[in-house]
Amino acid sequence: MMILTKQQALQALNKNKFIGFTITTGNIIMKKTNKTDYNIFVYEENNEKPMHYVGSIMNVMSTMSDKASKKDFIIVEDLPSESTTEGTSEVEETDEKTAELHEEKRALSGFEGLYEITESGRIFTVRENRPLARCNDEYGFHIVRLTKDGVASNHNVFELWKQAYPELEQTTFKGALKAKYGTGCKLTDKSGVHF
Repeated sequence: MMILTKQQALQALNKNKFIGFTITTGNIIMKKTNKTDYNIFVYEENNEKPMHYVGSIMNVMSTMSDKASKKDFIIVEDLPSESTTEGTSEVEETDEKTAELHEEKRALSGFEGLYEITESGRIFTVRENRPLARCNDEYGFHIVRLTKDGVASNHNVFELWKQAYPELEQTTFKGALKAKYGTGCKLTDKSGVHF
């Protein structure tokens, strides 16, 4: 384990390494998924499973410049040097905490080959094989904007989920039933939002 400065941590991230670092509330582990996106796993204290975000280098930069973060960035593990997609799945399969990344996905009706939805209500873009996220939250949409043949349209995520998984109990759906975020990604405090 090497302890790094923030600058070295960013350089290591750009070389496709895992970076783990500590902030006052817990640990963060990050892994580069492509040129702009990073898998960010936040292990909060008293929470066994990490929160998983996919974020851009800008989010990572702002997380790293978080006043609360101590300067103990640690290289956790090197990634395999094959193409990033193969590399990520190999790493993920060895990590039980990311088992949810392997949940069942079904095509969205009318968007076959473009988008899929998981049992828990995350929307995946097939082309990039990654979940869409609102405010860095894969369950942040109650309305999602989907594009087909260059035309974008809005869809209620829960309705899409019910069409794809008519046999599942509603409790399986982990997405937002109502607007979860207001402007500037602030959580709305309207009742009925569930996490």
